[in-house]
Amino acid sequence: MRIFLAILLSVWFSSAALASGGGGGASGSGSGNRFVTLFNLSGDAEDEDSAEEEEMAANPRVFTLPAVVAPLSVEGRLTGYAYVRVRVRAADGQNVWDMQERTHFALDAMVRAASRIPLSNADGSGLDLELATRVWESVLRDYYGASAIAEIRVGTPDTLMLRR
Repeated sequence: MRIFLAILLSVWFSSAALASGGGGGASGSGSGNRFVTLFNLSGDAEDEDSAEEEEMAANPRVFTLPAVVAPLSVEGRLTGYAYVRVRVRAADGQNVWDMQERTHFALDAMVRAASRIPLSNADGSGLDLELATRVWESVLRDYYGASAIAEIRVGTPDTLMLRR
């Protein structure tokens, strides 16, 4: 009888903990996946751009770099940071898996380039997407090889401005 009562109580307590959101997770904070929250694509994206984005995401030769952090500045003064998702389409004949395994090195090179070359717009309130795309494409071609990259696409940045 004691064993039956112990099993019944443990099932009841564990189901209550899971239903309240307290079960699982390494930290136990219940904060969810912050990267998914950071890069929520719903909202003001145009239909044409989202269709191209979906097409690129469905391509097996495409991999996504983790959030690239680019400092924003005006006249050498730090104004904030832009967090950007970059998708890379490997050229035909390239081993996508090998390229993906080395993304942390490519990401480091991209962050270093963003720190050396100011990629912010004139007033320091956002990222100059055209300049960032040119700079990061050059960095990725230098790292992976000139013919290894077919296309890169820089997503809409999530900007965090510092207090003035």
